[in-house]
Amino acid sequence: MVGTKDAGARKWSKAPYEVDGGIGAKAHIGMIVMDNDQTLSHEARAMLTLPGVALYESRISTPGNTATSLSVDLLKDAFSGLDQALAQINSRRTSDVVALGCTSAAMIIGPQELQRRVQAVHPNAQVVDPFSGIVGALRSLNAKRIGYVSPYPRDVAEKMISAIEAEGFPVPAAAEFSKDGGVVRFDSPFISAESIKSSVRDLAAEDGVDTIIVSCTQMRAAAVIEPLEAETGKNIITSNQALCWQALRLAGYDESVKGWGKLFTL
Repeated sequence: MVGTKDAGARKWSKAPYEVDGGIGAKAHIGMIVMDNDQTLSHEARAMLTLPGVALYESRISTPGNTATSLSVDLLKDAFSGLDQALAQINSRRTSDVVALGCTSAAMIIGPQELQRRVQAVHPNAQVVDPFSGIVGALRSLNAKRIGYVSPYPRDVAEKMISAIEAEGFPVPAAAEFSKDGGVVRFDSPFISAESIKSSVRDLAAEDGVDTIIVSCTQMRAAAVIEPLEAETGKNIITSNQALCWQALRLAGYDESVKGWGKLFTL
């Protein structure tokens, strides 16, 4: 019968082992994702599935999930549960970099405040958010004149455009996703790739525009970056691409990565 052997008669031996750097031998990235975000996790794992790179995610509850319109007041409270979410990223090893989702909330709250809050829990972690990533990408790409598209209401979009321009990048052309009868806050993760490509093509045709930003971590835009760059000859930056690119670079991963646009080759 199975299991009847006397345990005292069983032969046990020692199995020596060695340790290495684990999955995150090159970079250990923690990521905070809003609980209503349908896109960032998927795109981040596609972009960050690299040898030696570990990605650990925690989700954060989003205030005002039922509100049909995004507002500055909602964005100010977007990271209200940050401490608990940070503590749940990984209890075994702290992150080299903590990447925070939500472009508009990061812009409203500001990178310095977000860094302060993250480092109160992870003192040694570098901190990146999508808006800071976008600004860093604009500098690295030597961008001059920007086209901008997002699913945000006009007042939020204008605040972000003003923040981009304050960094020295004029935005002469902008577009907002809109659909009769649609609620763009809820529809944003389901906006088709063709719709995104169409908006980018229109902005790329504007006089003097050399770089187009597709803002919002909900946008399913990562897969269209390289085809659109090849087609239009313009630099394409998306929130998720910029976030992941800067997280890699801050973690010390400086290898060129193909498949996600010119930015990832820098």
